[in-house]
Amino acid sequence: MPGVGAAATLAALTRRRVAATITALAVPLVLTQLAATLMGLVDAFMVGRLGGPALAALGLATLLFSVLAMSLKAVDVACQTFTARRVGEGRDDQVGTVLATALTVVLVLGAAASWLGMRWPDQMMRLVTRDPEVDRLGAGYLYWRSIGLVPLLVFFQFKAMGDGVGWTRVGMVAGLGMNLLNVVLNWLLIFGHAGLPAMGVAGAALASSLSSALAAVALIAVYLRRGPRRRFRLLARGNFHRELVRPFLVMAWPPTVQTLGIVLALMAFYVILGGISTATLAIGAVVLRLASVSFMPGIGVGAAVQTMVGQALGAGDPRGARRAAWTGLGLSMLIMGAFGTIFVLLPAPLLRLFVPDEALVRAGVPALRLIGLAQLIDSVGLTLAGALRGAGRTRAVMLVDVVAGFALMPPLAWLFGIMLGGGLLGATWALVTWFTLYAAGMLVLFLHPRWHEVTL
Repeated sequence: MPGVGAAATLAALTRRRVAATITALAVPLVLTQLAATLMGLVDAFMVGRLGGPALAALGLATLLFSVLAMSLKAVDVACQTFTARRVGEGRDDQVGTVLATALTVVLVLGAAASWLGMRWPDQMMRLVTRDPEVDRLGAGYLYWRSIGLVPLLVFFQFKAMGDGVGWTRVGMVAGLGMNLLNVVLNWLLIFGHAGLPAMGVAGAALASSLSSALAAVALIAVYLRRGPRRRFRLLARGNFHRELVRPFLVMAWPPTVQTLGIVLALMAFYVILGGISTATLAIGAVVLRLASVSFMPGIGVGAAVQTMVGQALGAGDPRGARRAAWTGLGLSMLIMGAFGTIFVLLPAPLLRLFVPDEALVRAGVPALRLIGLAQLIDSVGLTLAGALRGAGRTRAVMLVDVVAGFALMPPLAWLFGIMLGGGLLGATWALVTWFTLYAAGMLVLFLHPRWHEVTL
C-alpha cells in the first residue's frame, strides 16, 4: 500500500505514476464508500418487502439519524487533514495527538446526540411525517440506531487517521466486514430467523448498530498493535493537547455544518415528496439511495485526493498537490460516468430490485435517468472538494454547499415539484441544480492561484 509521505515528490513524478499512486489510495476508499452505501441499500431491499410505510419510515428515519451522526462524523475531515499534513512534514509522533483530539470531540458530542435520539425518537419523527404508521416504525429505527452512535463515530475517527497516513486498505477491510455482518444481522433481525424476534424496521437499525460497533473494535485492535502504536504515539501519556483543540475545531466545524446542511436539505426534499404523495416519497427514497451509490466513488476519490494534497503541501510541494487533484478528477469522472451510463440505460430493472409496484417504477425511471446524466458534473464538485479540504479550505467548501443545497434546493424542489406540477422529476431537477452550482463553486475556488495557502 502507499507509504507515509507518498505524495511528497508528486511534482517530480510522471502523470502515469501520479495516477497509479492516487488509484492505489482511492480504490480502497471508493470500495469503503460503496460498502457503506450498499449497507443502506441492503436495508432498503429487505425492509421494502415489508411494504410502502416501512420503506418510507426507513428513508425518513435514516435522514434523521444522519442529523445526529453524519454532522459529528464530519470531524473526521479535520482528523484526516491534520494527520496527512503531519505525516507530510515528517512529524509522525504527533499523529496520536491529532487522534486524541478527534476522539475527545466525538465522544463528548456523540454521547449527547445518542441520548437525544434514544430519548425523543417519536418527537423527531413527527418533524418530518404526519403518517402515524410511518412515525411509529421510524421511531423504533431511530431508537436502536442511536444506541450505536458513539461506536460508529469512533470507527470513523480511527479510519480517518489511517486514511491520512495512507493506509486506506485497513479501513476498507473493516468497512467491508461491517457490511457483510450487517447483511447477516439484517436477515436475522428484520424477519426473525434463527429463533430471534422479527423486529422489522427496528431490526435493520439494531443490525447496523451491532455491525458498526464490532468494526470499531476491529480498527482499534489493528491500530493499537505495537508497530503503529509506537510509531504514532497513539497511547502516549499527555497526547491530548489543549492548544490543538481550537485549530482542530476551526477546521472541523465547517464540514460539520456542511453535512448538517446537506441532511436538512434532503429532509426538506423528502417532506416535499411526501407533500406530493406517500407513493412519491417511497419511490423518491429509492431513487436517492441508488443515486448515493454513484456519489460514493467521487467521495472516495475526493478523500484520496485530500490525503495526497495534505501530504504534498506538508512536504512543500503545491505543484504536486494540484497535479494530484487533476489526476483524481479524471479518475472520478471515469467511475461516476460509468454509473451514470447504467442509470440512463437500465433505470427500470434497478428500481424493480427495491419496488415491486410497476406504477412506482414508472414514476422513478425519469428521475433516475436525470441523476445519471448529472454524474460527470457531480464528480467535479466531489473531487475538487477533497482537494480543497486537504489544503484546509473547509470553510469555503461549506459556504458553497450550504448556499447551493440548503438555501436554494428546497425552494426549487417545492417550485418544480409541487407548484409547477412536476412531481418527482421536477423535484429531481432541483437536486441537479444543486449539484451543478456546487461543482461550479469548487472549480472557481480550486482555480484561484492561492487555493492552497492555509496554515495548519
